[in-house]
Amino acid sequence: MLGTLGVAALLWPRPASATGLNVERIRLDPEDDGVHGGFQIGVDFQAGNTNRLDLRTSAALAFRRERHVAFLIGSSTYSTRTRAINGEDLSTLLRPESRFVNKANVHARYNFEFLDWLVGETFAQLESNEFLLVESRVLFGLGPRFVPINNGEFSLALGTDYMLEREALDAAQVVSPLPAQTIAHRWSSYLSLVYAATERLSMSSTTYVQPRFDRFSDLRLLSEGFLDVVLVEPISIRLSLRIRWDSQPSIYCSSDVGIGGCPTGDTLRLREFDIAVENSINVSF
Repeated sequence: MLGTLGVAALLWPRPASATGLNVERIRLDPEDDGVHGGFQIGVDFQAGNTNRLDLRTSAALAFRRERHVAFLIGSSTYSTRTRAINGEDLSTLLRPESRFVNKANVHARYNFEFLDWLVGETFAQLESNEFLLVESRVLFGLGPRFVPINNGEFSLALGTDYMLEREALDAAQVVSPLPAQTIAHRWSSYLSLVYAATERLSMSSTTYVQPRFDRFSDLRLLSEGFLDVVLVEPISIRLSLRIRWDSQPSIYCSSDVGIGGCPTGDTLRLREFDIAVENSINVSF
């Protein structure tokens, strides 16, 4: 048996990418004043030889008035799976050991336009990701944003921010880095591109690079690309590609950590790369 449900709706006229709300286009368009927002929920369910449940939610709210732009974005993903070949059944689907995705984040950002090409911005973010061993990661940052090109069809923006990061890893599993709770100062820079090929077809991408000031070899990169196609107003489809790279992923213990530490041979390193491709249907007004 297989069931799938997907819903996406804009509540007011991720980057709010998961909701279909393109914040980059809102903050680059001085005529787009007002409140904009979106909400999306997806549910996938499968039962039988393989039992699986996927839950995805996201929401966004953006406000623009003259030189002021503010937005709030949140999303979460939860996935769990059991298999009959392993002696598992549907009753164990919601047990912690059946989970393989459990992550959430919320991001707030404010922009003030000093000039058409110069913007000041500040932001805050809270996130967690069980399978990256991140119990919580809190970010605060501020800096300038430059928009050298914005002609209505193509835009290019660059940002360079100071970012304070407070990270709490799963102390019961993490072997390195220690201590599991750290405070770091990072340089967060990004390049954002938006291309409106036609009224019905647009493409955008944003790439972030975030090294630590005191150890540039500790580098994180996140790149997101989107292709949006309007089918019939107000319905559109979106293809998304996300790439995440961490130059120094955590090392963890695959067994219980005892008084003497992790047993020899049980230490493992998380993968440096994560890649995701997603499709969604969006309704906006």
